[in-house]
Amino acid sequence: MTRASGARRVNEVRWLLISISAGLLGIVSGVVWAQLADPARWEVRETGIVLTEDASRGQFSVIVVFTLIGVIAALLWAAAMTLLARHGGWLLVASVAVGSTLAGVVAWQVGMLLGPPPPESVTGLALGDRVPDELRVDGIAPFLVWPIAALVGVLLGTWGQTGLDEDQDETEAATAPVVDTRS
Repeated sequence: MTRASGARRVNEVRWLLISISAGLLGIVSGVVWAQLADPARWEVRETGIVLTEDASRGQFSVIVVFTLIGVIAALLWAAAMTLLARHGGWLLVASVAVGSTLAGVVAWQVGMLLGPPPPESVTGLALGDRVPDELRVDGIAPFLVWPIAALVGVLLGTWGQTGLDEDQDETEAATAPVVDTRS
């Protein structure tokens, strides 16, 4: 195996790690969201189940918790991936942006799966009972926060890195053409 193919193999492993870790980030974030979110509570009345005005704030807090988890998780994950991949260039930026977006979607689906069921599906309720709403994100903005935070994480991860690292120096030296400078 030549140095160039060895360096290429290391880069392939790095990109595979970024992809797998994005999926894991989504799963873990979804579990955390399901645990921390405090959904609105529907109240059973004679007319059916209704969401009171006071309880409607719970819908907003579920989205806020999802967004905060996304900011923290995507930022830290992207900074770590940047340090791992070192000078990944535009491929790193694109991978982190796409990976964090997919992580947000996975977190949303995992949170909905682990959270309460839709209030309409709950049976055996009596007047005055309160039923938690399902975890949901009903807008696109919370999902856009994930890649934005990840790109900030890339910036933080590259902050302080200068020049080429040792691996790239060796790879470039091994693949550079030999130039005869004798005149």
